[in-house]
Amino acid sequence: MAPRLLYAYLNQDDPKKSTMKKLERFDLVAKIPLGKAVRSLSLTPFANLYLLPSDRDIAGRTGLVLIDGSWNRISSIENLRLRYARKLPILVPVNPVNFGKPGKLSSVEAMAASLYIMGFQDEADRVLSKFNWGQNFIPMNIQPLEEYMKCTRQEDVPAAEELFF
Repeated sequence: MAPRLLYAYLNQDDPKKSTMKKLERFDLVAKIPLGKAVRSLSLTPFANLYLLPSDRDIAGRTGLVLIDGSWNRISSIENLRLRYARKLPILVPVNPVNFGKPGKLSSVEAMAASLYIMGFQDEADRVLSKFNWGQNFIPMNIQPLEEYMKCTRQEDVPAAEELFF
């Protein structure tokens, strides 16, 4: 069963451009206070651990939370204490703001990548389908995504990244 999809909105950018707010309008994600994110599988580039396919169990129990903020103010979440903090391996965004800049994914791209790596491909497609550029994200990253899905240990991820980046 797919995890509950959640996000904590930091009010750091234009809410009209928030990919998570758009998904909320389609009832695909739910907004939660930042304080509740600490108990869920949370995505942050400052985590010590990579997201692995085995995190599927944690996501199923606790939900998958995305901290929705601005890349320009990313340091504001650097010291967050999150119980199940995970970072994503490198992928290439297709969103119009950061197109082609490895690692600078939009919130929906990060959520979709996480779902895909954990084996929830249909859910990844569902969240991406709400954006006219979204259908390009998985095809652009299919080889690294498939390689990341094979990773069973933290040490496997940097080696997989090196195959592509």
